[in-house]
Amino acid sequence: MNDPVSPTNSPDFADQVLALQRQVFLLLLALVVVTATLVAYLFYQSHLLNTELTDTKPTARQFIEEFNKNALVIKNFDKQLSDYALKHPSFQPVMRKYGWTPSNAPGAPAATAPAP
Repeated sequence: MNDPVSPTNSPDFADQVLALQRQVFLLLLALVVVTATLVAYLFYQSHLLNTELTDTKPTARQFIEEFNKNALVIKNFDKQLSDYALKHPSFQPVMRKYGWTPSNAPGAPAATAPAP
């Protein structure tokens, strides 16, 4: 009987397989090149950021120390302002406008968490 010619035996099929192998190889090579470029770029950016961090650390440390020194002054001013607002009720609307609530007022209810 006549056996049909299978496409696996044709020379055209072998050429197609070789072309696909070449294409896969070139795509893998392109992927390696792109990946290596990305890794090099990220390494360079990491190096730049480390250098910048090293340069700005002393300035940031000085800023934080200055803030911590002034924190006590700010808390003291807030306490004095609250005391003034409690003694002078006409000043309380101004304080409320900026989010002040009389938490340490005599007879003021204790702050509670809202019910879910």
